[in-house]
Amino acid sequence: MYEERFYRKSISSKFKAEVSYKESDLLVCTDKNVNQSLIKDVLRKHYKEIEAYSGKNHHFLTSLSPLKCDKQSPLIVRNMYKVSQVTGIGPFSAVAGAIAKYVGEEILNFCSEVIIENGGDIFLKINEDKLLGIYSGDEIARNDITLRIKKRTHSFGIASSSGVFGPSINFGRASLVTVIACDALYADGFATALSNNVKKRKDIDKVLGVARRSAAIEGVLIVFGQEIFLWGNLEIV
Repeated sequence: MYEERFYRKSISSKFKAEVSYKESDLLVCTDKNVNQSLIKDVLRKHYKEIEAYSGKNHHFLTSLSPLKCDKQSPLIVRNMYKVSQVTGIGPFSAVAGAIAKYVGEEILNFCSEVIIENGGDIFLKINEDKLLGIYSGDEIARNDITLRIKKRTHSFGIASSSGVFGPSINFGRASLVTVIACDALYADGFATALSNNVKKRKDIDKVLGVARRSAAIEGVLIVFGQEIFLWGNLEIV
């Protein structure tokens, strides 16, 4: 079911376009004007790769736990399998991050800075610091949390998962878990995996311990009840 991306109205960028294909709905922000038809062609290509593979392998689409990698699958699918082995949940959990990353990497052939937002899962290659507003569905975070995202020489990812609102499958009770990771697929997968395990306040220390031990994770924000928890390379402004 489509949900309006109300937060996109407040996002500013030199060049901004919304591009959709079937169930994928991307916001694309760049430092140079990139042809919208080209972006849609790239999105369609990667979407069809995943769609065609999922049609032949229903376990890939529905499994809630890791599966053995199919070495004959497309590269984007193989990387979803790889991330699943690390996060401990099903490979399709990283689909939004995968689409964002693979579209973003191709668009970087035409610009030097790009942000791809795919339903809250984000691929970034930025040349200057950015401000990221956080929405958790609660009054505590609706207007008050803004993160400063530091520029990097490499691309990276940010993803959020909630056990309280949104259409995605989630077994936790945190209002929001946001993960910054070295890769958009890892950010997406870990946001879901960590959020699944926050059912009570006492679970938060354990979840943050998992984050500390992961080389892929750079920072985590958790909103639970009326409290906010931070770990890693995060700055609230």
